This record gives sequence, structure tokens and C-alpha cells, in this order.
Amino acid sequence: MKKNSAFGRFFTFLVFLFLYAPIILLIIFSFNQNNSNVVWGGFSLHWYRELFQNRIIMRSLYTTLLVSLLATVISTIAGTFAAIGFYGLRRRARNALTTVNNIPMMNADIVTGVAMCLFFVAFFALWKDFALWFNSVQTLLVLPTRLTLGFPTLLIAHITFDIPYVLLSVSPKLRQLDKNLIDAAQDLGCTWFQAFYKVILPEIKPGIVSGALTAFTMSIDDFIISYFTAGSSSSTLAMTIYGMTKKRVSPEINAISTILFVTVILLLAVINIREARLEKMAQRRQAAPSATVAEMAGQKPHRTPFLAKAAAAVACAAVLVTAVVGAFQNTRQPVVNVCSWGEYIDEELITQFEEETGILVNYQTAESNEALYSLLKSGAGDYDVIVPSDYMISQLIEEDMLEKLDYSSIPNFSLIDDRFKNLPYDPTNEYTVPYTWGTVGIIYNTAMVTEPPASWSVMFDDQYAGNVLMFRNSRDAMATALLYLGYSLNTTDEAELRQAAGLIADAKSRGVYQAFVMDEILQKMEGGNAAIGAYYAGDYLSMAENNPDLAFVVPEEGSNWFVDAMCVLKDAPHYEEAMAWINFIASTEANLRNMDFIWYASPNKEALEQYPAYYEALYEEELDQETYETMAAPAEVLERCESYVSLPTETRRLYNELWIGLGIQ
Repeated sequence: MKKNSAFGRFFTFLVFLFLYAPIILLIIFSFNQNNSNVVWGGFSLHWYRELFQNRIIMRSLYTTLLVSLLATVISTIAGTFAAIGFYGLRRRARNALTTVNNIPMMNADIVTGVAMCLFFVAFFALWKDFALWFNSVQTLLVLPTRLTLGFPTLLIAHITFDIPYVLLSVSPKLRQLDKNLIDAAQDLGCTWFQAFYKVILPEIKPGIVSGALTAFTMSIDDFIISYFTAGSSSSTLAMTIYGMTKKRVSPEINAISTILFVTVILLLAVINIREARLEKMAQRRQAAPSATVAEMAGQKPHRTPFLAKAAAAVACAAVLVTAVVGAFQNTRQPVVNVCSWGEYIDEELITQFEEETGILVNYQTAESNEALYSLLKSGAGDYDVIVPSDYMISQLIEEDMLEKLDYSSIPNFSLIDDRFKNLPYDPTNEYTVPYTWGTVGIIYNTAMVTEPPASWSVMFDDQYAGNVLMFRNSRDAMATALLYLGYSLNTTDEAELRQAAGLIADAKSRGVYQAFVMDEILQKMEGGNAAIGAYYAGDYLSMAENNPDLAFVVPEEGSNWFVDAMCVLKDAPHYEEAMAWINFIASTEANLRNMDFIWYASPNKEALEQYPAYYEALYEEELDQETYETMAAPAEVLERCESYVSLPTETRRLYNELWIGLGIQ
């Protein structure tokens, strides 16, 4: 027995270690002095201070709490009365409706999220037709013709998936209720509402509280349904954290996760202590001698004082009203909705722009050009400004998805170097203002490779099998194979493309690739978890700050040099605000700060020339020339690089077919 007991305790210890070790690690690294999750730089509270100064996180936290509170209140009321309605039905009808109620809880969140997104998009299309007709037949009331995903759709989605949980919690309490009590109360002269308030509500209150807590928890925790219904103007905390983790789990995320974890633990402790006390009180009452009827009649039941109840109700109402008024005021403030890539801007620039212009910036991120395109096509991405790469810009122009820019409102466009104007993706310079540029190359860990790689062949060689990271987007992954085979990365030849896909498939089957990644490469290469990976020069410089063993090379066969540019989507709802944002970001000051933060080269001629001096003044040391030339590749490197162009529709379909055939998620 002792052996079994010891083994049981050891097994329990292992289970809890497995469950809580990641959380303990997260908590430890929330106090890390540097921004790495694998290299300890000393104890610091810096990231907790940064957390409360991070406008994006604080705004998303506010949105999360507001939508969760409102959804909880509305769904609790609706769910409670729905449960009472179910209770009054015959058993067969009640069972059928209960089954229908359970379907959303068993349904996959991704299905619910996509379905609600499609429903809203279809409704908006019908609404536009109705509003145009309605406005044409009368002039007294003008209806808006454009509805978009935003806070209202997010709230409706949360209410929709919260109600079934409230129903599930309240229904069992109603089934335990004696119907004769309600009839007796009404026979004694009670109205239906009085019977509900005096008889039903006290009996089902535990179920209501349980349902409300479940609804609040589900709303706080939700990501997938929110992602498909929030649109570009709202972002919950879960969405913000997801966007921030596309490159690395920053210490700010560790800090807020630690706070949330500790808060949940404290709440659970309070609830458990309260339940334990109530249970002890119940046991004492059962153990006490039975009281006579006269004694019971003489006792006064314990009630919460009326003033305390009123004060609590007023406080809750004040919080909700303040939150709703704050949200309403935000809707009246000028806004611009921006979608870019993860960690692709100095966030202090967002704060500066808001302070200077009074325009609120809703900033979200996408994982890749292909993911952004899918988001736009689904109707879920109602942005004003996007920052796609060159080849995707060509495709968006071709599909008439971009609005022409008003360059008279963008005087800082004159600061853009001429070599970044009239490029193939926008030959007449009508749609774009360049944001950054750079090159693609091979990142390698000098402590893990025998010799520095010089060719793309290392991406397909067995020498470092299981330690190679490949792009998780079709254009860049195929480019590495095409360049190695000696073909143009813009080839439209089907045989060449199939050969390139076959090369990747063969390497994949031989176990060459540890993983297909995008921004996850930062975490893996910084932590020494992979030897080699293909990625962008700017991100390599960010990784090298945390792992000095990393190095970068543009292979001898050549590579891709790219330009990411700011564009405005067709019929953008905030066009003037979009012009103001683009002009601000194109300024020399903004470009200098961005270069220093993201390590990508600027197309602003002044900023590119001034950056070495800017760096020296800021850090009191000279900028390493090799670092500068990695960020802004010299002419001799660019001569053997090629930029992407938009491919014909048939070729894009072939890319999709080949990529799906590779089975890469």
C-alpha cells in the first residue's frame, strides 16, 4: 500500500508538473530584463510597467471587459427567461428545443465563427440594397448604406454563443422547482411577476449565477468567433495576444498572462472558501436541535440590507453606463483602421499620431500576404490602410480592390527615393506609398553548422535534416526552390513550377524540415532550436539581438528583394484619415524610428542616409557596417536579386494546387 501510495503521489506530481510547468516558465520570464523567452537577462519589473503603458493591450482589454460584461448581462436575462419558457412547454417540445440549444455548445468554434461572419456579410449586402431603395423613395430619414463588422457584431456574436450556457445552467434548477409553489403564490393574489420575483427567482438564483459566470468566462476566453466577427475596428485581448505572438511571445504577453492567471486563482480561492463556509453552516444547522414552530416564527431570516443591494446595483449600473458611454464616444472619434504585419511598427508612433491628429488608430496584424488576401475576400477585413508586399499589391490592383491615393494629401511622398517609385507592382504610382524594403536570405546558427552556407541547396540537403525551417507561404517557399534550380522566381512555366514543388516535397518526405514557419522562426532561431531557416533580413537583425550566434547570407544563386507598401482599400470608410496616416508614416522622423525598431530599410531617402548618425546619437556607438548592409543591401547584392511580380491567374491556381498537394498547413 505504501508503494502504491508513493507511486500515486509521484504520478500526481508529474501530472501537475506537466500542467503547470509552462505557466511557471511564463511567470518567470515575465520578470526577464530582456525581451527573450529563452535567454535570461536578469530580474526586472520593466515589462509590467510597459504593459500598462501599451495602448493596444489596454484598449483591447477594455473592449474585452466591455463586450464580456454586456454579453453576460444580456445573455443571462435572455437565457433565464428562455429557460422559464422551456419549462412551461410539454416534455416533447422542451426536449427538442433543449437539443437545439445544445448544438452551438457542441459545434466547433471555427464553424460558428465562419457562419456568423458569412451571415453578417450577407445581411450587410441585403441592407445596402434596402437602404439604397429606401433612401430613393423618401428623404425624411436617410439610412446608412454601408454597414461593417465591428463592436455591434462582436457583441451580437458573444450574446449568441453565451445564451445556450445560461439555459444549460438555469434549466436544471427549474426542473427541481415545485410547480405547485407558483400556483399557490398566484392563488394568494400574487401577480405573475411577483410570483417570479418571490418564488421562482430565489430557487433558480444559483443556476443564474452559475450561468452568468460561465457566460462571462466564455466571452473573456473566446478568440475564434471574435476573430471572424470583430472586423477591423475592434480587437479583444485574445486577438491582440494572438497578433503579438506571430513573431514571438513578448514579455508583455507573459506579464498580462501572469496577471490573468493570478486573478483567476484568487477568484477560485474566494469562491471555494465561500462555498466551504456555506457548507459548514449547512452542516451546523442540520446538527442543531430541531426548532419549534414558534421559535422559527420568531426568527428573522438573514437578508442583505436594502441599501447594500441598492448600492451594489447602482455601482454595477454606473460601471456599465460608463463603459457604454466610453464606447459610444470612441465611435464618434475619427478613426483609421490599419492592418500590417506583427512587430512591424514602433507603437509609440501610433500614440504620437493619435495625439497630433486626434484620430484613433485601430491596428491589427496579418500573418502573411495570402492570409491577408483571404481575410479581405471573406469580408471580415474592413480596413482602411493595409501594408501588403509588392506581388500582392499587383494582384489587388488587378482585382480592383485598391483605391487610388490623393498624393496632394501626402506631401511626404516627395521624400521617397526615386528608385522605389514606378515599380512593376504600381508602374504609374497611383495606389501606393512604400513602407519598407529588404531582402530574403538564409539565417543560420554558427554554433550548429559546420561551415557557412552559400547556396539555397542547404534548404534541401540531408546534412541538417530536422533542423531546417522553411517558409509557410507558397510564394517564398517556391522561390527558394526555383532559385536553387536556376529558374526565375517569377516563372510561369508549369514544368519548372512542378519541379520546384517536387524538390520541396522530396525534402519534406526525407525529414529535412523541422517545420514550415512564418514569424514563429524568431522564437526557434533565437532559442537555438533550429540550425538553418529562410527568412527576411530585418527579422534576422531582430533575432541577432537575442542570439549573437546567428548570421545571415544572401545565397549565390540570388534572392528576392521586396517592397512592402501602404495602400488604401476600395471604398475605405475613412479615406481622409487614411491619407493622414500614410503621410505621417512616410515622414523622415517616423522612418528613422521605425528603422531602429523593426530593422527594415526605409524607402525614405533622408532617413536611409541619416540612420547611421541617428543610431550613433541614440546609442552612443557607431552602427556596424555589416549590420547596415544587411538591413539595406548594397547594389552588388541587389544586382543578383529579383523582385516579385503578379502572376497570371492560371499560374496562381497552379501555385494553390501545388501548395495544397504539399500538405502544408
